[in-house]
Amino acid sequence: MLLNSHQEPMMRSTPNEFTLYGNGTWDYTTNAANIKDYWLKGTQRAKNFESVYTVGMRGFGDLPLSPETNVQLLEQVMADQTNILKSVYGDQAAEQVPQIWALYKEVEGYYDAGMTVPDYVTLLWSDDNWGNIRRLPLASERGRSGGAGVYYHVDYVGSPRDFKWITSTQISKIYEQMTLAVERDATRLWILNVGDLKPYERETEFFLNLGWNATRWTADNVDSYVATWAQREFGVSASVANIIVDIVGNLTRYNSRRKPELLNSTTYSLINYREADTVLAEWGALKAASTKIYDSLSSIYKPAFFQLVQHPVLASANVANLLVTVGLNNLRASQARLSTNILADQAVEYFEGDFDLETQYHQLLDGKWDHMMDQTHLGYYYWQQPMTNSMPAVNRVQAKKQALAGVMRIVPEGTNGAWPVASLLTFHGYSCPPPTIVIDRYSTFSNIYIDVGAGGPTPFTFTVASSAPWVSISTAKESVSPQNPEQRVYLSVKDWHSLSVGTNTATITVNAISDKNPPLSVSVTFNANKPADLPGGFKGFVEGSGVISMEAAHATRNSTVNGIAWKELPGYGRTLSGVTTFPRDVSHDVSFSAGTGPSLEYDFYSFNTISNSGNITATIYVSPSWNAGEASRPLAFAAQLDGGAVQAKQFFPKPKPGDVPGGWDGNDGFVANNIITVDAQFTGVLAGKHTFKISAIEPAVVIQKIVINTGGILPSYLGPPQSFLIK
Repeated sequence: MLLNSHQEPMMRSTPNEFTLYGNGTWDYTTNAANIKDYWLKGTQRAKNFESVYTVGMRGFGDLPLSPETNVQLLEQVMADQTNILKSVYGDQAAEQVPQIWALYKEVEGYYDAGMTVPDYVTLLWSDDNWGNIRRLPLASERGRSGGAGVYYHVDYVGSPRDFKWITSTQISKIYEQMTLAVERDATRLWILNVGDLKPYERETEFFLNLGWNATRWTADNVDSYVATWAQREFGVSASVANIIVDIVGNLTRYNSRRKPELLNSTTYSLINYREADTVLAEWGALKAASTKIYDSLSSIYKPAFFQLVQHPVLASANVANLLVTVGLNNLRASQARLSTNILADQAVEYFEGDFDLETQYHQLLDGKWDHMMDQTHLGYYYWQQPMTNSMPAVNRVQAKKQALAGVMRIVPEGTNGAWPVASLLTFHGYSCPPPTIVIDRYSTFSNIYIDVGAGGPTPFTFTVASSAPWVSISTAKESVSPQNPEQRVYLSVKDWHSLSVGTNTATITVNAISDKNPPLSVSVTFNANKPADLPGGFKGFVEGSGVISMEAAHATRNSTVNGIAWKELPGYGRTLSGVTTFPRDVSHDVSFSAGTGPSLEYDFYSFNTISNSGNITATIYVSPSWNAGEASRPLAFAAQLDGGAVQAKQFFPKPKPGDVPGGWDGNDGFVANNIITVDAQFTGVLAGKHTFKISAIEPAVVIQKIVINTGGILPSYLGPPQSFLIK
């Protein structure tokens, strides 16, 4: 079957063919006769082939038509195209020729404005270029003889930024969106925009398999596709195939959190929740798992595995390491740490290593896939690809010069600052007290650290001591030198039962001794917050450090209403999974009034409120799905605390017809972040056990995570890691 893309009507490759063989300009208001002749020749050429004709018209080079374009003009375009088809195929036969009208970008706006097309023309609905379907057939549109289809993307050139270097679309996301299309009868034709085919072979095959037999796949078995694929491609056992399922799932999860082209040196927090460290540890574990399998394969299968799994893992991990290393380099320069220079060197190694991995790919099988990974992806300055990869800026400190504040730099976890502070700041009236660090009995991490670093070329030995016996210190004495410029000291509580309820304070003293400088001492206040004991038998999430963070799939209770319930989409989303309501077929396409739909309940125990005000804020992390159904039924869910007032939440802004809504675009818009955050505020909250409830209002809402702020939330990209959970 032959067909052209959404902007190439009547089997002509536009703008390429029109540039070579067309006459005049691509303007139907002034050059209709020449354009019709151009289309006629394309139709005559394609007559003897099995073809699907794109009808309608967009601007030259996949751009919108001029602002003067109106519905009447486009209806005339369609009428003229119909006449061309009739002249070539005959009056009756023309209606049997497959035709599609791609409702892409502004063209969707023409349809919403009332433009009509013959019933036999297939309406090809589109996603937003980022894997979120904009619109699906309404009940009134499902009886058309031409039916409907979907134009979907796993690769894109455009705003807010190109993504076409490497695989970054989750199979679970394709399943979630395209099975919704199946339920809404958008099945006549599916088109996938893959751009550079090689990085998306696996996802392309799944898209085609799903289109061929959608009933085969469910949320529970979609992973079996990758398992079967891995056994077929690499000749591995079922157990190894399941490991590859996890590798591929995590690879695409990490890359879809934020497309690699959009990552920067501070995307992941360098100081809060150990977020950047955790991200790199995840990539490290993925590299180890993939490499172990690669090393075990015979030479017959190694090239395929490298191309399909190993290279995407290594190259993506390398970019993550590059950007986090640059971020840490910039941070440590501001802290006058000698290790700044080591990180600068490491960043250069990662940057050059990117090309080495690309070269290794291109040299496989004597260059069989040469140039397939040439795509530039580092150093974007706007949405379009850079002309060459460029390295983000790094800093250096003078390795032979001593920092003004002395030989030792103390950097407690969770701060951008460093101590001791140069006395110059004190002279200018700045208040720079000793640092304070805080640990909570139910913090996600059972310890907290202090980095001890070199402030210049002078080696020194340091000791760490506590004023209180309940403090556990990972190392009490160590040395720092230009060759070994950093040491990390972990502090924790030996036995929480020995502490009093409330804030327990210790002073941590770090003393540095060097041959050429006077002794240097820095004190750090260490507070350990011990809340009151939990009531016996409590099960649920527990507040730690002023936050309760809950993965949506970990609900305490899940209620069913009218046969509809929340169901987990394993591996979906940015952190663990997503939950959405099933079934989603038209017989279950119903709305619920706020608070009456199928619900998820999360039991939690809190000790604090924001600034002791009695107020807390729940932030719900929701996938950026569009309002693809009736205009009168935008996506929505309800939030409730302890049986109090129900809050209905409609989270996707209404766009202008054919456009994107506010908040969608930009390097930090919700499509770039691949998440929408929805806040629900509650007042008059007391310490103790509570139940947070989410209930369905409309189908197709996918919830990934809930974070409740009781006064301690810190900035991060993924949100706090899941809180302490008692089961």
